[in-house]
Amino acid sequence: MNKFIFPAIVLAALLTFNAGTMAQNQTYTITNGSGMVVTGFSISPNDANKWSDNLNTTGNISINNSFQFTQPVDRANCLYDVRYMTEDGTYHYIQDVDLCTSTTLSLTAADSKDDMRKDMREKLDDPNKK
Repeated sequence: MNKFIFPAIVLAALLTFNAGTMAQNQTYTITNGSGMVVTGFSISPNDANKWSDNLNTTGNISINNSFQFTQPVDRANCLYDVRYMTEDGTYHYIQDVDLCTSTTLSLTAADSKDDMRKDMREKLDDPNKK
């Protein structure tokens, strides 16, 4: 029986390694349709408020221009929130973006919902803020 333990461990390790290497990276294209120059772009798992580093590594994105970023596809967690910053330093939010079903996203002009979402995020970041 002991002679089967080592091969079982090796097989389990190979299967784990193989599953990790099978995760594929996906490239996403983001188009700036916001009407403002975008200076930063990050994502967070839906409602987690854990923002990635700036995924736009190409510099400022002019109106109607695009950039791309690549990340692993996580089919178990498809919904993300998007946060982008415009050149005036304002953050804008788009909630519930499904990164499993689409590889393109157009950033839209900010509306009052974006401003309310910004206020909510700021209050979460700083509980003393009213």
